Parts: sequence; C-alpha cells; structure tokens
Amino acid sequence: MRPDHVPVLNLLRETLGFQNQRQSVIADNVANANTPGYTPKDLDQAAFHRELQAQLRSGTAALETARGERRTWQTEDRPDTETTVNGNSVVLEEQMIKAAETRQSYETALSLYQKSLGMLRMAVRTPGG
Repeated sequence: MRPDHVPVLNLLRETLGFQNQRQSVIADNVANANTPGYTPKDLDQAAFHRELQAQLRSGTAALETARGERRTWQTEDRPDTETTVNGNSVVLEEQMIKAAETRQSYETALSLYQKSLGMLRMAVRTPGG
C-alpha cells in the first residue's frame, strides 16, 4: 500500500498544506502592515475543519477538486481590531499570534504524519529485521 492511499496521511498532508497556505497569507499581511488601505486576509479555518469532518465521515482519502488536484483555499478579508488613519487594519501583534498558532498547528500535523509513517514502517518490517 502506498502512503497516499492511507486516509489519515492524506488528511494530515491536507492539514499541512492548509497551514502552509495560511502562513503565506499571514506573511503577506505583515509585509503590507504599512500599505495604506490594506485589509488583512485569512483563510476560513471553520470551512477547512468542516471539510475535514466531512471527509472523515465519508471515508474518502483526500480533499481534492473534481480533476483530482489538491484543493487551495480562498482568502477572505479579515480586518484586525484596529484601523489606522490611512485605512490599514493590520495589527502586527495579532498577526504574530496567528503566525504562532499556525506554526504550532503545522508542527503538530507534521509530528503526527512522521509518527504515522513510522508506525507503517514498523508494520511492514519483517520480524527480527
């Protein structure tokens, strides 16, 4: 069995992809912290979690499009709690918190992925080998 046919590995890989994409969006927000009129963006985590739950219930292996491509998540405007005089609503502290949460989620999924691969390797190993 190939690792891409193991549902838990696919779901973890999708989680890694989502967190990676979210980190990129947060980095763009930080890069535009001084851009007049810029509104920070984020990915809809609730939609991602609903999609994961649906995939777990249906038993399908991956979150793919109709053509079999990996799904990309749309960004949405998510203004932070303050807006400056020039219309920019990026609050660096809030973006740093989001970045830390995203990194932690990514590292958790990566650790689970590595542990799952280790268990698969152990399961296919010959006894005493």
